[in-house]
Amino acid sequence: MNTTDYKTKEEVLKQAQIILNKSLREIIPKEDVVKVENDILNYKNRRKGLLGELIEWYVFGKKPDGKSEADFSIAGVELKTTPLKKSPKKQFVSKERLVFSMIDYDKIVHEKWESSSFLKKNKLVLLMFYLWIQSQSIIDHEFKFTYLLNLLEDISKEDIFQIQKDWEYIVAKISRGEAHLLSEGDTYYLGACTKAANSRVVRDQPRNRIPAKPRAFSLKQQYLNYLIQKEILGKKVDTKSIFKKQRRIETIEDAIKEIFSPYVGKTDTQIISSLGLSLNKRAKGYKRLLINKIIGIDGGKIEELEKANVTLKVITLEHTGTLRESISFPAFDYNDLITQVWYDDKEETMSDFHAQLETKKFLFVIFQKIKNSDEIILKKTMFWNFPMKDLPEAERVWQETIDCINEGKYKDLPKITGSSVAHVRPHGKNAEDTIKTPQGTMETKRCFWLNAKYIQQAIEN
Repeated sequence: MNTTDYKTKEEVLKQAQIILNKSLREIIPKEDVVKVENDILNYKNRRKGLLGELIEWYVFGKKPDGKSEADFSIAGVELKTTPLKKSPKKQFVSKERLVFSMIDYDKIVHEKWESSSFLKKNKLVLLMFYLWIQSQSIIDHEFKFTYLLNLLEDISKEDIFQIQKDWEYIVAKISRGEAHLLSEGDTYYLGACTKAANSRVVRDQPRNRIPAKPRAFSLKQQYLNYLIQKEILGKKVDTKSIFKKQRRIETIEDAIKEIFSPYVGKTDTQIISSLGLSLNKRAKGYKRLLINKIIGIDGGKIEELEKANVTLKVITLEHTGTLRESISFPAFDYNDLITQVWYDDKEETMSDFHAQLETKKFLFVIFQKIKNSDEIILKKTMFWNFPMKDLPEAERVWQETIDCINEGKYKDLPKITGSSVAHVRPHGKNAEDTIKTPQGTMETKRCFWLNAKYIQQAIEN
């Protein structure tokens, strides 16, 4: 069947299903296998889209053309191959974000969402999921699922609205001449991820002479995984939505603001009373329990925050407004950390710390102590993500950490006085919670921390 023969989305989907539970090696004619394997060796990791191109040709009989329209233009379907991996619980999860089209900084500032080039190309996407196994040739990956995703019909109205607002936020930032400050953490479901042959590649942007990294639209990994679990595998997702379905459609930020606004400026005692609760203020996790009661969940997960990779952090200011507690990231493995690179050009991957800073968003729920009282006031809530202007300083701290580990100088790891942004310090249960080092010794578990003063300034600004 020629490409022009695919007149409907159903025809495209039916053709895609010929590779289910098979690998490309089982589809490719035997006389072509050697040539394809040689191409893979020649390209190595320089062509991340090679698997998709092979699928287009050997499954659909379509030569890749790089056009701005959907791959199957008559049927209006864009094709995406995307990897799965097996989780420790033996279930399939997404391995990475789903990357869409490149962002043309010059053209996109003149677009509107409804008629955008993004929707024109990606409104209807055929997702072909394969099981990724390390060190396995791309033609040996087994395809597990196919799924036709209509971005304007197959997900909730709230999610569609949030994706639109994410797109508009990215465009607005580019329009302000801030393409060089874009970050995946800026938005919730639809991100602007870096995409270039190497980290030195930059391009011009409108309204600013500062060059920017090339970026592409992407559906965030956590959101894609939600679709896999709920829509494709049909599993029950143990989360609760913050949206009240009978009301107008809101963004995540609007919904959170609406939930908390009746309690801002009130003491915890007043909040407990207004909610008709009886809580022990001395109980472990008391403030988080109070927050859950405000939101209306009992210890479960919040669907929208899970899908958007948002971490809720309780912050308590002193009565003077000073913040004493820094924000921690997961403990690192010394041996693993020294093998990472800040940004891998070929694989388009980054170190764990870099990824956490670039992709993560926080929801700060901020309380402040009252002088000479055991009560606290709910000051405000705010969403925050790490600003890209501070990324070079974070990279310096990261590199210094690796240098100290390689030299076995664990007492010299970056301290809070050595940077305005980040530092390293213990993050174990106790002094006995240790992990092996490259030198074969045992050291206390540590992690990267964002400085308390740095977070305080973010809150104040």
